Amino acid sequence: MHRLGFARLPRLATTGLALALAGTGLAGPAAAAPPRDPSAITTNPVNPTDPVNPTGPTTRPGKASTSTVTLLTGDRFRVDVDEHGGQQVSRLPGGSPAGGTFSQFTLGGDTYVVPSEAVPYLGKTIDMRLFNIGYLVRAKLDDERSATLPVTVRAGRARAEALPATSVTAAAGGAATATVTKKDAAALGRLLAETWRDAKGAAVGTLPDVERIELAVPEGAPEPPPSPLAADAPATKAAAGGLRYHMLTVDSIDRDGTPGTMIGAVQNVDDGALATFGFAFPGEAKKSFMVPEGTYSIMATVLTAPGTDLTAKTALVIKPEVRVTSDTSVVLDARDAVPYRPVLATPPQAPLIRSDSLAFLRTSVAGDRTGVSPSGMVAGFLWQTISDPVTGSPDLYVTPTKPVKRGRFNFAGFTMLAENADSGPQMGATYKLVFPYGDVVPATMTQTVKKSELAAMRSTLYNTASDHASPGPLNRLSYVFLPWGWSDAGHGNLPATGERVDYVYSTKPDQVYWQHAMGTDTQERLYGVRRKLRPGQEVREVWNLGPRTPSAGATYVQEARPGMGGTPDMEVDEPLLQVCLACRQGSLGTVYLTGFADSEPLHSAEEQYAASRLTFYRDGKPAFDLGTGGYSPYLPAPVTLPLLPRPADYRLVWNFASQANAQSQSRTEWTFRAGPGDTAAALPDTVQCADPTRGCSFLPLLFVHWNLALDFDSRAEAGQAFDVGFRVSHQEHQAPPTRVTATVEVSYDDGKTWSEPKAATAGPGGTFTAPITHPDYSEPVRWVSLRVTAQAAGGGTVTQTNIRAYRLAG
Repeated sequence: MHRLGFARLPRLATTGLALALAGTGLAGPAAAAPPRDPSAITTNPVNPTDPVNPTGPTTRPGKASTSTVTLLTGDRFRVDVDEHGGQQVSRLPGGSPAGGTFSQFTLGGDTYVVPSEAVPYLGKTIDMRLFNIGYLVRAKLDDERSATLPVTVRAGRARAEALPATSVTAAAGGAATATVTKKDAAALGRLLAETWRDAKGAAVGTLPDVERIELAVPEGAPEPPPSPLAADAPATKAAAGGLRYHMLTVDSIDRDGTPGTMIGAVQNVDDGALATFGFAFPGEAKKSFMVPEGTYSIMATVLTAPGTDLTAKTALVIKPEVRVTSDTSVVLDARDAVPYRPVLATPPQAPLIRSDSLAFLRTSVAGDRTGVSPSGMVAGFLWQTISDPVTGSPDLYVTPTKPVKRGRFNFAGFTMLAENADSGPQMGATYKLVFPYGDVVPATMTQTVKKSELAAMRSTLYNTASDHASPGPLNRLSYVFLPWGWSDAGHGNLPATGERVDYVYSTKPDQVYWQHAMGTDTQERLYGVRRKLRPGQEVREVWNLGPRTPSAGATYVQEARPGMGGTPDMEVDEPLLQVCLACRQGSLGTVYLTGFADSEPLHSAEEQYAASRLTFYRDGKPAFDLGTGGYSPYLPAPVTLPLLPRPADYRLVWNFASQANAQSQSRTEWTFRAGPGDTAAALPDTVQCADPTRGCSFLPLLFVHWNLALDFDSRAEAGQAFDVGFRVSHQEHQAPPTRVTATVEVSYDDGKTWSEPKAATAGPGGTFTAPITHPDYSEPVRWVSLRVTAQAAGGGTVTQTNIRAYRLAG
């Protein structure tokens, strides 16, 4: 397949190899938008059905629609269009005269699907727009509204009449207008497949005496978009003339030595835009592709037949570098595969759920990626096994490889042992083991991990203060960042509150970063810092203790959050890269406010605000009010502050309440002085200013985080003495504030009345305490609200107010 002028197109990518390709039967990037009803899409390549709406498409402006499209070659597709015009395409059974392999890409909001039998003719004989499925639907040429596909054939009338077409009429310039009946289109597909090479076997991509086959736009139809080939005609011509096509045949043998079935992908290593094919053909042990001469990567799951049994023996067979200079046959032999089964030298005492996963990516010289990325392992279901705590699970198998010479190959294994209903309320430990093997699949993957090689994350988990009995924490997560991707490296569902330990391990601790997180009982997710962990190292953290306050942690530029189907929303190749939380550049201040920090100043959380309001004042005068007239669900991260071109006094006030606990409201009021001549911020290499091309200075905001002696349900005893503990700090990477003083106020009626301010006693590391005595109420539960006001050298202040900070237990 020639270049198609793809320099301006997004690179092709195929992720979630085992499932994503099985679900679509297509190669290339995901469609422009998710389907209207994912459950209606054909997702089982073993026994596909035709889910097409028999009453015709439901297309209406601004509405989701479903229709079918038959291409010039006879291949049929289901098209789901969402209310924004995004298209999801899936192959339907039938048609596919040349075997059903396709290339797919999205351009200008339209999805193009090119059957392999048509590839050699693009840029020469066949108009690329005939494969623009989105336009064919808009032009009402889908199957529900048209039984024919009008084309213009530039050929002599006799030759045009010899093509599979129901009618041919003369047209200007010696051309003929033909109408192809869709039920006969497969005959044209077979003709293309039989004629793409000359008698010597060279790819020609032409039909005898046929100059051109183009789409004939029906009367009243919208004008079609320009052909993708028109963007770079000289380069296209050169590419078309310089590529030779050959037949690449992929065969398979299962682990028992019998013909297998395959789910996988073939990728051009030089440039995936030249040829990338996904295939999912349970029931077929052999598949052929027409590909341009070059180097190819072949990765496939080989299953023991029948393909309908996805619990059968499987193996990942990888041929990362196959040179194709003539017709070539490749056999994927699962008998060469070796097991992946790491074990612990000291087995855990409690029964744990074991999950093993493999991640593997082949990156072409041009940057295209095919395989199952670490963040997409949930989609690669054939390469993730979950074991019963008693019976265990079958091993994963994969064939060893040698280092590649072109592009990159990355391979990693993940093993998690997490708690379950049988583990008990104090199961003690979970294990998360990561094996970034790098650029090869090794010959053995049954290593034993010693206890001394584990790092320990010792945590204390708390429930959120509430009027109701808590269901307990939702989960305990760990993210791992490899040099070539990130993954949710395992989790423990429904962990008990209190003390726990999560052991982690990596064969390359100098290259791997860990970030731990907690899913709270209110279904919020708290995130910790990203760090390397050495063998034998211990880290202690407290999670979800105390009411919510703004985080003092600098914002990570690249977030580890999955998108649809487990695919990443963004790549994370610089996991430590951060942006200054509150800094000034010229006349603008940029503040990345993140709420829901707990007692750990650098924790942060996903923003889910029931209410939020942000106001900003300059020298006592209002500059803006985001949420005027009451609270509004405004997301304040980031916010740009218009600063004066001279030293001035500022006040910033942020009120917010969580969606999950709207009655526990938080209010933070900062005052500070800043000017354009302030000292430049000394930032580490991994931290940048909002505009990374220029320097910046810190805005001297103070942050308060509570450290309260509560039980695991965030309660304190009524009628007892109690120390209100908290910490005052600057933002992350800024020097600690000096000469800080602070006072504490308490309310027992949700902030209607407050006690007199009481001076707090300073301790080490910016900590403070203030003793109070809780009243002895007869009711079993009462609420305590807290307010602290702190001031540092230089005049900066903060007033932190938390309504319903914690409960009293009678």
